[in-house]
Amino acid sequence: MQTVKAALARNEITMSLNTPLLPALTLLGNAALLQPPALAIFCSSQAPAGVLLHVHDLAQRWRHEERVIMSGFQSIVEQEALTVLLTGTAPVVVWLARSMVQQPPAPLRAALAAQRLLLVSPFPAGVRRQSTATAQTRNRLCAHHADVVLIAHAAPGGKVEALALELLAAGKHVYTLDHPANASLVTRGAEFLTD
Repeated sequence: MQTVKAALARNEITMSLNTPLLPALTLLGNAALLQPPALAIFCSSQAPAGVLLHVHDLAQRWRHEERVIMSGFQSIVEQEALTVLLTGTAPVVVWLARSMVQQPPAPLRAALAAQRLLLVSPFPAGVRRQSTATAQTRNRLCAHHADVVLIAHAAPGGKVEALALELLAAGKHVYTLDHPANASLVTRGAEFLTD
């Protein structure tokens, strides 16, 4: 485990893309994975089954590509992506919404040993449980480190939708899946992800 200045990966990290945030990240694994290009994936906790299937299929394709895939991997759809990605060789960055774990979960250990996984925590040692606030901070930082963001699904009025709108307003490339439940994201500036 090592602590590095957030500026190692970017010159500036911000909470709302305007407000200065935490000064350091705690890393476990291959720190080089914070370098672009990277795709961040987010999904609301409640998502249509078609979105889950689409993300599963995308992860099947991504699992042998070189592009870094990053996320908090918290929602069911995000967890499905991680499960599939870990069966391949793709590099993965898992952003934690708490302090760094002392013992990584068993499914992550092989990828850590193969230097294709990085665990990142922007929180000090005393933050042992994730909360809504820490998850929001984690998601913003993760999105900031990615050059492309995929919002698999954002529930109307939810936190993932708010993040998507914030990223769009800041000029970030935001994509979503071609699903009827994502039409409102497209009308607000997101683009459908194409193969």
